[in-house]
Amino acid sequence: MTNVDNFRSLIPPQPEILLKLAELFRHKDPDLKKISALIKQDVALYAIILKTINSPFYGLKAPVTSVEHAINLLGTGQVFNLVRLTIMRNTLKKTGRMERFWDTAKDVSDLSLRLHTRMNLKLSRDDIHTLGMLHDCGLPLMVQAFPDFRDTLRKAPCYNAREMEILQQQVYGFSHYQVGSRMAERWFLPQYIADSIRHQPQLEEVLSDRIKVDERTRDLLALLTLAQDISAEFRYYWRIQPSDLAPRVNLALACLALTDYDYLNIKESLIDALN
Repeated sequence: MTNVDNFRSLIPPQPEILLKLAELFRHKDPDLKKISALIKQDVALYAIILKTINSPFYGLKAPVTSVEHAINLLGTGQVFNLVRLTIMRNTLKKTGRMERFWDTAKDVSDLSLRLHTRMNLKLSRDDIHTLGMLHDCGLPLMVQAFPDFRDTLRKAPCYNAREMEILQQQVYGFSHYQVGSRMAERWFLPQYIADSIRHQPQLEEVLSDRIKVDERTRDLLALLTLAQDISAEFRYYWRIQPSDLAPRVNLALACLALTDYDYLNIKESLIDALN
């Protein structure tokens, strides 16, 4: 089997419900009754929609129990984001026991959202949450496909995205960043999210504008870098050492127009809150 065949075989096919919902959401005025009926067929989707709208973030006076009502309040765009993310997570979890991977993804996603709130950035919370959870989504697919992949990961002296990509391309012909980006595209995530996953090894070039990308890709990667930096201090993000991130953190701060002093204050307060 060629590298191209291997690469294609790693991407899980889109479930039928996602394809049907994608078709409905393409219309200018989506049919909410049909969307609700599809969501009700999947217990996990039904639960996540109601859990989201009833979270303290929305501060509703009375709980919402109707999916139709929840969709009206959330908006079709956010609902589709929730659906995609839920289905992708459930699909990736079938690849095996990777509790540490999901713990780290949740940490980074939560930290990204906390940073967004503290820094008052003009970014979508849905996009931030999605990238935080899925920025390394190619990892479980590679672990499932290649029995020696964990050993390959251990050969890298630290979790440096550029070095990791080079090593994986040498061994397998492609990297988990490329696999994750392609899965994001196939599963209807916005292109700037897929590009954010793909360009992690080229972070410095993206943040310094040597690689031209959508502004949202650049800002999302800058925010992701800061979340990884704090996670490295708090929970030892995979095998990232804070010193390994320092040059990238400086670029991220410049990209987001944040001073070292302000960032250190935010970082310290977030670590205190996490502890």
